[in-house]
Amino acid sequence: MNIIKLKNRQKRINSSFLLMVFLFISFNLFSQDIGSLSQSDLSGVRSEDVSDDQLISFIERGKGEGVSPTEAISMARARGMSASVANELAQRARRLETERGDNHEETLGRQMRDAEMERVESDTADYEEESSEDFIFGSNIFRRGTQAFETAMHVPTPVNYQLGAGDELIIDIWGAATNLHQLQVSPEGTVTIDNHGPVYVHGLTIEEATERIMDKLYQLYKGLRPGSDQDTYARVSLGRVRSIQVTVIGEVNLPGTHTLSSLSTVFNALYKAEGPNDIGTYRAIEVIRDNEKLAVLDIYDLLMHGDQTDNIRLQDQDVIRVGAFSNRVKAEGEVKRPGFYEVGKGETISDLIEYAGEFTERAYTRQLRLYRNTETERMIVSVKQEGYETFSLTNGDVLSVDVLLDRFENRVSIEGAVWRPGDYQLEEEGMTLSGLIEKADGVRPDVFSSRGVINRLSDTHDFITESFDIDQVLNNPEQYDIELQPEDQVIIKSIHDMRETFQVSIGGEVQERGNYQFRDGMTLEDLILKADGFRESASEARIEINRRIIGDPAPDFRSSALAETFIFSVSRTLSLREDAAEFKLQPFDQVFVRSRPDYSVQLSVEIEGEVMFPGDYALTDRRERISDLIRRAGGLTDESYIEGATMVREASQLEREDVEVDLDSDEFVDIQQGERTIGIQLATILDNPGGPEDLFLRPGDKLRIPQELQTVQVTGGVLRDAEIRHIEGRGLNYYISQSGGYSNNARKRRVYVVHANGDVETRRHFLLFSSNPDIKPGSQIIIPEKEPRTPMSSGERISVMSSIVSMAAVAVTAISRL
Repeated sequence: MNIIKLKNRQKRINSSFLLMVFLFISFNLFSQDIGSLSQSDLSGVRSEDVSDDQLISFIERGKGEGVSPTEAISMARARGMSASVANELAQRARRLETERGDNHEETLGRQMRDAEMERVESDTADYEEESSEDFIFGSNIFRRGTQAFETAMHVPTPVNYQLGAGDELIIDIWGAATNLHQLQVSPEGTVTIDNHGPVYVHGLTIEEATERIMDKLYQLYKGLRPGSDQDTYARVSLGRVRSIQVTVIGEVNLPGTHTLSSLSTVFNALYKAEGPNDIGTYRAIEVIRDNEKLAVLDIYDLLMHGDQTDNIRLQDQDVIRVGAFSNRVKAEGEVKRPGFYEVGKGETISDLIEYAGEFTERAYTRQLRLYRNTETERMIVSVKQEGYETFSLTNGDVLSVDVLLDRFENRVSIEGAVWRPGDYQLEEEGMTLSGLIEKADGVRPDVFSSRGVINRLSDTHDFITESFDIDQVLNNPEQYDIELQPEDQVIIKSIHDMRETFQVSIGGEVQERGNYQFRDGMTLEDLILKADGFRESASEARIEINRRIIGDPAPDFRSSALAETFIFSVSRTLSLREDAAEFKLQPFDQVFVRSRPDYSVQLSVEIEGEVMFPGDYALTDRRERISDLIRRAGGLTDESYIEGATMVREASQLEREDVEVDLDSDEFVDIQQGERTIGIQLATILDNPGGPEDLFLRPGDKLRIPQELQTVQVTGGVLRDAEIRHIEGRGLNYYISQSGGYSNNARKRRVYVVHANGDVETRRHFLLFSSNPDIKPGSQIIIPEKEPRTPMSSGERISVMSSIVSMAAVAVTAISRL
């Protein structure tokens, strides 16, 4: 519908009717824009007196006036406008409209393309929907949005077109005299020419009307008559055509009276009525004129053959009647257009297949299956190919076209160690195994020649296997060749398919550790080269090779040996050696390149806090201790808090996965960070360097020496977590009370203290006595909390009580019986 509106808009822009309306408006407004002219006298107006801008303005203002061309001409001529000036202004207006139309052509074209794309998408969705089993052949051409049967307006006037009331004739005169007449046929069938009486044109063709009008014009223009002195020319053409009323009745989607162009045909009217409905016929559409049947249209003639013989041009008050179908059948399965089709009397299966677009490429065409309704039940009819032309169809028939079997009548295949594996034709004169191998260009050099197999279908379609010796078949076919049968599958293996994938592996100090494909003649240096050579840490003086032991397949006893080990040294440059050929790698060898015993990358530790030179330090000795690190950092500052010094060590992967807090240990574990805090006694370490408290450093250790601490932190099962000023002599209970006391879910007997240096201390219990840990600056008091318990619901309480009552009743009953 969007495309129709856009095209109608384009027609309006280009129509001469609007040009005449614009001219009339311009004449009416001349007195306002040209002061020298009289409002009622236009005889002195010249075309050059009106600028293009003024004419464009008049055109825009005239679009909404709705003045007919006859009125425009009459009023302009009544005010004295000459025909030549009117013609010139009309031509200028036409040119301006064309230029303005060109400026909007791109936008208009884009809108039309968008509308077309929207229509195509809609049509595609509708077609997919109609491609189901309910699709009725021919219904899609009447789908909304389709323009297949819109009346064509921009076409030459048909030869047999008869003029009638409402048609518009355009008389264009040029040469020595110029004029333009737009004449509408009156209800009486006449047109009126200036300075001449009416001319009767009703019922005439355009050629007949032209001849009659020209006879009248010869009297007005002397130079118009053909001859040697002719200097004026005229042309009569059809402008707007009249509208007619056509009634569409019967089984259509939109019955009623429709307004159409007088150029419309039966198809145009059917399109307006949105085509036949679900039970409407497509084969016998009647056109009734003056109460008599004029024509019977078969839409299939157009769809199948493009024949529009009965697609006659309609006249006013014509009636189109669409009855119900008589015979409708269905085609399903392997046809190109499955769906419902209307068949005429005597039409056969062959006709139906033609309507359905013929068979698909996968159709079984030797025999078709047809379902037919009888008076009491249904029946199946098998129709052979020779009967397609003669088997007549009746209402309700369903033609089913099966798909071809997924099998071949003359196929054999070969796969494996041949040059051209695949499917081959089984020749009618017979084919042998050696012939098939020859068609496949022979076997490859890696063929496993001692055995091949043929997978074959038995008479009962079970798979059976027949074996053969490839060497015997190829070298002595007269004795060992095998005749092939349809669907035989020949399998010839490669020697590579019959063994494990040969690999060797290399690990240790090489650039690219991993598995590599084994090659015959591969040496140790070749494998190291494949691994991109040694790392800097590699010791080329000791390379270990482990080799599988392949023993006797039937030994008297099992050996305890698991592998053979060989140790070699190679040049770091992997240069060729004469003795390299003496030792070759074998499949599945494992090579390990060891690192140098004295090789080590730089490892560092970190010291932070109150030392003279905090930062990272590289370990210089495997036995370097905490006291050595403090000495290298320049010693402690005056603000250092020795009792709060801690060391943080990275936990190993095993410790991170499974770690528990031992409250009796001197170590506190931060599981989330993957670190272990070690409590140290820095004062003791500094007093006795190298003693038991002076721990060895490990790579990644962090030594933290804080400033003096003055608070105590309380967290966990208290009313409010708090950080409280440390008061010398105050105990554990004091700091807990300062935090609001224990909460209801506090585990009081599990309170523990983490000191600033990382040491953990708990309450000590002996018989009825207990002692609390000493609280020092920087300590953290932690009160564990009980797991929250979800209270039982009312239903759970009732269930428990019911169980108790039941058990009590059972017990009372048992006691009473005893």
